[in-house]
Amino acid sequence: SLCNKADAGLHSEGQFVKALDEFSKQNGLMGKATHWIKNIGSLSTEVAGVKAEVTLLQGQVNSSILSSITKLAQQGKPILLLLDEIQALASSKYKTTIASLRTALDMHKETIKVVFTGSSREGLRQMFSVSSAPFFHYGQNLPFPNLTKAFTDHLADVFNQTTGRSLNKEILWHAFLDMKQSPQLARSLVERLALNPMLAIDFAKEQLIADTMGHRDFSGLWGEFKLLEQLILKAIAESQVELYSSQFRQHLADSIGVDNIAVSSIQSALRSLSKKQIIFKPENGTYEIEDALFKEWIMDEA
Repeated sequence: SLCNKADAGLHSEGQFVKALDEFSKQNGLMGKATHWIKNIGSLSTEVAGVKAEVTLLQGQVNSSILSSITKLAQQGKPILLLLDEIQALASSKYKTTIASLRTALDMHKETIKVVFTGSSREGLRQMFSVSSAPFFHYGQNLPFPNLTKAFTDHLADVFNQTTGRSLNKEILWHAFLDMKQSPQLARSLVERLALNPMLAIDFAKEQLIADTMGHRDFSGLWGEFKLLEQLILKAIAESQVELYSSQFRQHLADSIGVDNIAVSSIQSALRSLSKKQIIFKPENGTYEIEDALFKEWIMDEA
């Protein structure tokens, strides 16, 4: 599994290829899951178990991908390959690499089945639903449903088994809701509580949210957007749906200090925000902020 949101780059691309190669070299496909997960790591600049700096030429990357997938197929057993955060390579500059991966998987589709997951719906859409993308119509796009209380109850049970202490399941569930039902944040919260026995759930939750927002530097991110983009993001965060209406365009014009805002300007801003994976529009739906915590920050701070 390739985990954690990626900062795509040649470094990440090389790590992806190296991790895939290491995975393909394992002898026997059962009983070594933990070792594989550590080797495969993530697409970010910090990859668990894969510490080497890797820079490959494009031809080497393509050849290595085909070779690694072929090695997997030659083991003679059905394989389920899980690729998480694959949208980190959705950028057009990695189109050749992703095309090589598609070709390799197509060659061995009877043996190797793949599940792609990622935290960016727009990034995945760019990979699988855009007609020019190498993985266009490769498989079915399925949104993950939000996890239910059974998830936080399970975390509370594991906490009890591990520490001998108990967590109030109702409070933990409501903390999960406050964290926009983020599994990663829920796990981090329980880990924080395990390491700090004196912390109350709600206090630890507020600490975690504050730390997460600080780490993601939403203020810095906000400063990178043009004024028009900021105004559109505020409108989306507030569930404004008529982004092209004359009334909204006049509001934008008044806020910016110009006579009018053309529909094409709004379209351009929306395309830019989508390309940066800041916003997402489900089929037959309205635009949403990808990161629920960023949406909360916009509503509270922007």
